[in-house]
Amino acid sequence: MPVSRVPLLAERALPDLVDPLAGPADRAAASRLIDRAQSTSLTSLPLHRAVAEAVLRFLEPAPGARLVRSLTTAEVAPPAQPTRTVARLLARVPGLEPLPRGPQVFEHVTVRATAPRRRRARQGRLGDCWLIAVLDACESVSPGFLDRLVTPVPVEDGLCADSAESSGIVRRDSADVDLVAIDLTLPRVPMPGLRRIPFLPVRRTSVIVSTRVPLRHRAGDTRLKASVASLVEKAAVVAWSDGSYRRLQNDFAGIGLLLTTGRWSPARPVPRTVEAVGGWLEEGRPVVLSTLRRPGGSFELDREDGEGTVAFMDAHVYVARRVLRCDETGRAGAGHPLRLHVHNPVSGSESRRRRRTDLYLSAQQMRRAFISANVGPVLRGA
Repeated sequence: MPVSRVPLLAERALPDLVDPLAGPADRAAASRLIDRAQSTSLTSLPLHRAVAEAVLRFLEPAPGARLVRSLTTAEVAPPAQPTRTVARLLARVPGLEPLPRGPQVFEHVTVRATAPRRRRARQGRLGDCWLIAVLDACESVSPGFLDRLVTPVPVEDGLCADSAESSGIVRRDSADVDLVAIDLTLPRVPMPGLRRIPFLPVRRTSVIVSTRVPLRHRAGDTRLKASVASLVEKAAVVAWSDGSYRRLQNDFAGIGLLLTTGRWSPARPVPRTVEAVGGWLEEGRPVVLSTLRRPGGSFELDREDGEGTVAFMDAHVYVARRVLRCDETGRAGAGHPLRLHVHNPVSGSESRRRRRTDLYLSAQQMRRAFISANVGPVLRGA
């Protein structure tokens, strides 16, 4: 039983998908080969085949996305024009996209959403706070950081528009970005059990993805609209999580800092003072703080002014934004003590008696709420 199905799919499906003279029936059959390799219901298979398929999906949950990755990294012999071929394939076969957590319904990140500007990243209904909090923290200390990770990949005009029109996929304007390259850093040791060991050698890589992202269960801007953060998250799915959005969940903030900044930043104890965090932020270093997983789940701390509580999610990563003199609602004033402004990347509305998104914490509250901190390299001016 082969461990990887990418070479087999490349041999059986690629010729009909790439050949401009192939008929619609041949293309549909090739597309079904890819879909069956990752989305066929196991209950519809005989027992022996279901067991074998379950093992293959555990080892390789998204061979379609791996196939596209192989075309852009020469794992399979690439064609003469890899970006043109990849653009055509992705326009015709949604099954080549990374597997979303929910339904395979996609939308495109528009040109306007990729225009350079100050950004915020918001976590969607996916447990990847370890990555989204890092993206927001990096953007907070170095505006434009996310834009610098993304580079449009030129594709011939009209290439994807023609294929999209003929296949019924969402039609795009010719000015839209079809392919983008996301700069990430990965450990040189690809083995799952070893790649999380800090300070092992790393390598910079460019992950080519389309501008099509899942409609649901993904990151976005402050309103959860598709944005550059959605593209960086998608690249992490391809490069780190074997093409599966589900596998992007529940990792460490230090890995998020490695992927995006290129530096190992292991967890450290929470400092005793908020001034220490403020010093890191002044240097232009992204800072994220993590809560401990608790048997009772989310928890609350009493506010020091007695006006309610501060709610925290357990096993969650928060963004350190700034240190200022303010009260516990964020109202600044010279007579107030220094507090650390931390932001929950999930976001949400605040209430008068319970704050949950933008929290203004004293040093004592900070130490009670968080178990560790991750501090990235200096990014300001990068």
